[in-house]
Amino acid sequence: MDRQQAGTALREKRTSLELSLEDVARATLLRKSMLESLEAGGPPEPNGFFKSYARRYAEYLGLNGDDIVAAFGGSSPTVTTDSNEVTAQPAKLVHSATTVPAYRKKRSFVPTVLIVVVALVAAVVLLWRPWAVTPVVPGGQTGPSSTPSVPSDTTGSSVYATPSMPDTTPQGAMTLRFASTTQRAWLEITVDGSVVFSGVLSPGDSTQATGNHVVVNFGNAMHTQVTANGVDQGVASPDKTVMTLEYGSPAHTP
Repeated sequence: MDRQQAGTALREKRTSLELSLEDVARATLLRKSMLESLEAGGPPEPNGFFKSYARRYAEYLGLNGDDIVAAFGGSSPTVTTDSNEVTAQPAKLVHSATTVPAYRKKRSFVPTVLIVVVALVAAVVLLWRPWAVTPVVPGGQTGPSSTPSVPSDTTGSSVYATPSMPDTTPQGAMTLRFASTTQRAWLEITVDGSVVFSGVLSPGDSTQATGNHVVVNFGNAMHTQVTANGVDQGVASPDKTVMTLEYGSPAHTP
């Protein structure tokens, strides 16, 4: 095989694979003009760089790189020491360049998909975390706690934070209405010692309780609107999410 036949073999193999010169240039990082020169048979005495380009092109198309290089070098039977030094330099380029098409073909979107999945899971966990059981810290403090618990003894008033409420008749019952504003809100309502509601209110939903002594565990206090005896009290807390509030006095519980 001479260099003309080698160029013809390259061109026929490329066309059989339905590849354009532009496609091969992008995959091998060789200029289109260099590919055209290779398919035309190249110069009479190609240097080491030209032979390395021929090998890269041949191996990309699936041809034997040694045969193609030998065909292009057939017109120069005499090999000098200088030419050996020249061909030693592009030998390093051949290995790295031929890996370019394989690397480009192995690109995957799996890491991107994993990042999206992890972000979605984290968002769900953060969204539902406030609806866990409402913790109460002994000693008069209410708020988040690593060990959630709901006090079973409703006879003491020092455990609960009592909000500012309108004056009510000591022996009279009060009517409380709780409504979720813009986010889901978990509530547990105990009236005169009995749990009358425990669940989640969607935005716009509300529930009502009437009694002398009402204890409410909030799972999203900043987004729960409170109305007492028809008077709007605003949100249960302006800066807390999980808390417990007491309305009325346990002394009035039958």
